[in-house]
Amino acid sequence: MHNGRAVGDATLSDRALEVLLGDSLRHVVDLVLRARDGLVEAHAADGSVGFDAAGARWVRGRNPLERRDPSAFSPLSEEIANLHPGNRANHYPLAYESASQLFADPRAPDLAVVHAPSHNWEERGGHRGEHGSLDVVQSRAPIVLSGAGVRRRGMVAGHARMIDVAPTLATLAGAEPEGGCLLAGQQGRVIDEALDGTSPRRVVAFLLDGTNANVLHAMAQSGELPTVARLLGEGTVLSDGIVASFPSVTLVNHTTALTGVHPGRHGVLHNAYYDRAVRRQVVTNARATWHLARGEISADVETLFEAVGRRRLGFTAAVNEPADRGAGYSTFDLVRRGEVGELRSALPDPREVPAATRAFVDAARDYAWATAADHVAVQQAIAVGTGAAGNPRPRLLWVNLILPDAAAHNGGPHSEMARAGLRDTDRRLGAILDSLDWGAGETAFALLADHGMEETDPACKGDFDEALERAGIPFRDEAYGFLYLGEARARARS
Repeated sequence: MHNGRAVGDATLSDRALEVLLGDSLRHVVDLVLRARDGLVEAHAADGSVGFDAAGARWVRGRNPLERRDPSAFSPLSEEIANLHPGNRANHYPLAYESASQLFADPRAPDLAVVHAPSHNWEERGGHRGEHGSLDVVQSRAPIVLSGAGVRRRGMVAGHARMIDVAPTLATLAGAEPEGGCLLAGQQGRVIDEALDGTSPRRVVAFLLDGTNANVLHAMAQSGELPTVARLLGEGTVLSDGIVASFPSVTLVNHTTALTGVHPGRHGVLHNAYYDRAVRRQVVTNARATWHLARGEISADVETLFEAVGRRRLGFTAAVNEPADRGAGYSTFDLVRRGEVGELRSALPDPREVPAATRAFVDAARDYAWATAADHVAVQQAIAVGTGAAGNPRPRLLWVNLILPDAAAHNGGPHSEMARAGLRDTDRRLGAILDSLDWGAGETAFALLADHGMEETDPACKGDFDEALERAGIPFRDEAYGFLYLGEARARARS
């Protein structure tokens, strides 16, 4: 049994583990996770550990999660000096909590395959820059809190969790705890060490999708990102950032940041997953389904927009954010109302967008698309944030910008393309902040990412699905890593 439901045959699970941890896949498979006998297990080629959220309960051979330092491979020079670490050298911050939470949902897979950092799975939709893993570089995202209500401490040692974002922003927006919680079902804490105890009039949060924390810090310190540097200088930044929930992918951690609970609780488990109870494939992270993804959020939890709205603290707005349940204004309401044509017509020719690096707009389709989408997001953020769209000025404004993710995926997080994506984004942040009169001293700002981004090795190829098929193991693979054993095979989705 797995969380109260029958799962793939135990023998089938053991057979699949044997294949996945075989010598031929050591360069591809870092870890395999599964739930059994009330614990979660992490298996590597030379050892296993059984654990719950509190810690290890047994170890056989070597504990593959023994290294869990959130500051590992930081600063940027250390990360570059340690590209593609193997399991013995890698670190997995908060691994016991992060892996355990996934299996609280009955739709969790029988086996969750964690890709090796070097694995370049381009044949399955992968990229030069990658994320999704439990390891430190892919899990570590930056967090900067600045402005009114925030202490000016600069960079301080420490880390938080993605589940801590919503309670912290709710506090800044003026919410008071009810029964010890700021949001229904809350699992995170308030990052009190960054706050000064006062409540600003407004809260503005920017999520820079897929931003490597080390790269962001280094570029801000070198002067390449003046807007980020100013936010950092007028607030507090945690040196080790915020640790994403597993899997460290986009909509999973957007939802985690906006609910204060792990994916095993909020219900958005991956880019794609499977519900055995109703024989349904759930696809969240696709252009055709982004606007519907909020429908997968559990009714037992509360978004930040709902928490602020329920307390009547003021108007809320979500710009380019799919996890927008409860927002008074949302970009994706246009899509839900069927006004897709209006949204598409607003997209400019990316070659004519100001503050865009033309060389990469011309060279990479994803860079061009994200440039156009972010330009529209900036226009919406300015209009809604200033009340020019006919709405009250928001108490809470949340803005999602996607170019950093697109650029780092295409070029890798240490590439000139990735750096250009952050420079372009920094200029867009500056335009939004200037429109909001960010020096007036009445607004709190948050700058964060949903996950990190790690450099892969283009020469590291391999497909564990093919190895399982050759072994005659029936399975369904969702999002290239969530394996449902004994099921009809589905094409993996990245």
